[in-house]
Amino acid sequence: MTTSELIINYANLHNGSFSRRELMQKLAGRETGISEHTLSLQLNRLVSSRLLSRTSRGQYSLPTGSLPEFLYEPSEWECNVYRTLKIDYPLLDFCIWSPRLLSSFMLHVPNIGYTFVDVEKVGMESVFYSLQQIITDRNVLLAPSADDCNRYLTGSNAIVVRQLIGQSPLTMVNNCNVPRIEKVLVDAIGDNELLFAGGSEIYNIFEYAFERNQVNRSKLLRYASRRNRKEQVEHIISVITQDDKSKKQID
Repeated sequence: MTTSELIINYANLHNGSFSRRELMQKLAGRETGISEHTLSLQLNRLVSSRLLSRTSRGQYSLPTGSLPEFLYEPSEWECNVYRTLKIDYPLLDFCIWSPRLLSSFMLHVPNIGYTFVDVEKVGMESVFYSLQQIITDRNVLLAPSADDCNRYLTGSNAIVVRQLIGQSPLTMVNNCNVPRIEKVLVDAIGDNELLFAGGSEIYNIFEYAFERNQVNRSKLLRYASRRNRKEQVEHIISVITQDDKSKKQID
């Protein structure tokens, strides 16, 4: 992730506004490897390109009227799991998240308590066995089938190890790799662990996501293509766009 993306993420996590001092305290230092000078340069560039506004001395905000970027903020427990795995497997790509984030886009909210660790295929079994040793108070499942999900995930706080598709849309929040909204939307179309999002609910999810947040369509369709779901995504977007036009005509 670029320094500019980290700054924009920081702004989104703080309701669109922040101070330079707070930004430096959070992002500059050995842990991130970013200097104050680099942050200052990127702040100036973001202001020049109108991706940020300088509201007063040392104060910045996202431009008014722009939709915020959706950011999944991992819990402290999720961050601890992520960092522990990262120490053991520094070369593996993976992310951590809970599908409960979909509940804010749904009309009928299911009981969701489980957590995903999406990891590249070569490391799935190793991470699975490590999690079984690390986590003793919940079940750990490896790429469960649809039947397994029905049996063991409903109302569960299990951990599910899944395959991370190459070039998945990810971002870094609180030094943890988490999915961007584009990955979440595509995953919601047919993944065994996300079947609760199927049927008419998937249209609600897409519609609310597009209404409330920035959704990068090129990232969305690129990832959908890698998952052989591009036509489904394009159909859903077409339907919700048509519905939106019909609502405006009625109004």
